[in-house]
Amino acid sequence: MIIGATKKAQPLFSALPSIEDKEYGKQFAQINPLFSWHANYINVNRKKVIILLNDLTYTPIILQDINAQKKKKLPEIIPEAIRIAFKIAGISTKKIDEYLKLAGDIQVTTTSNRSVMGSINLMADEIRDFRTIITNETINNELMISYSDYLHTKLFKQGYRSSVEALREAFNKPLKVEAMVRKGPYAIEKTWDYSELSRLNTSNLSEQQREKYIEASIKNNEKLLAAFKEYTIAVKGLSEKTVKRHIEQLDFYLNVYLAEYEQVTPINSGDSAGEFLGDFFVRKDLSSSATSLKKNGSALKKLYQFLCEAGEISKTDLADINEFIRTGLQEGEEYLSFTSDDKWWF
Repeated sequence: MIIGATKKAQPLFSALPSIEDKEYGKQFAQINPLFSWHANYINVNRKKVIILLNDLTYTPIILQDINAQKKKKLPEIIPEAIRIAFKIAGISTKKIDEYLKLAGDIQVTTTSNRSVMGSINLMADEIRDFRTIITNETINNELMISYSDYLHTKLFKQGYRSSVEALREAFNKPLKVEAMVRKGPYAIEKTWDYSELSRLNTSNLSEQQREKYIEASIKNNEKLLAAFKEYTIAVKGLSEKTVKRHIEQLDFYLNVYLAEYEQVTPINSGDSAGEFLGDFFVRKDLSSSATSLKKNGSALKKLYQFLCEAGEISKTDLADINEFIRTGLQEGEEYLSFTSDDKWWF
């Protein structure tokens, strides 16, 4: 069983072993959500309160007044809290024993599920603002009962009204932990080749040569983006929806700005990323905004990180490009702020 704890909460789980391979932890959580939990903590009345939610059922666990002594006992406290949480939903002792046996020892890793963390944060805001610690017990049974009927958006979309319903449904099926196969390092297959295009002096191209250059660049860009998509899903754990949005943003950068306007490739683009964000994008894209600017900056950082890991650019180049992106974002935000304030006219 694993717990994905926020960076802030990690010190509270120091008595539990950590997972060295963070990617492995993410994959385990994706494949075995019933045996995975996420956690954060808040301060209530100057006492630390840990909130845990199950990744599959959003079953709540609330542990309060976690001081230095109780922190050492979390390896025993958490399984006991799971027993109580499952009993609230009417799960039999036999089934709970089976779950804990299959789950094995608790290991701590980083967070990987934004949906679960979003629900934890909403609960944290409510507890911090409206609740007080009303019991001397470490496991707050009363709050756990209350939040077992909490309406989580994801559960509602799946047809469940509460975590109790979701948990009962999960236990109606055979309990099993899917085996994980540890894979070796991800090998990026370079199907693109910018070598000749990068060496070409594009300043004196004829119109026909220019068209051929753009055509060859776009073909390579398509191959690059296909590999980038596979890499970001397999290695970085991004959703297809998120990657699709990144690719839409990168398509404009690669095929319009670099290939047609700058006539350079991604591997010899120098400060192009910064120039694109600080000038070209905010001027040419009529729908540009502070939000879309930041999203483009994020997509560009991921692209150049990918190119670095593919061996196309050096770490020094990557550091320089990230700095260009940072300054480009600042310049782009200044431009958008200037134009949105009606301080210019024709």
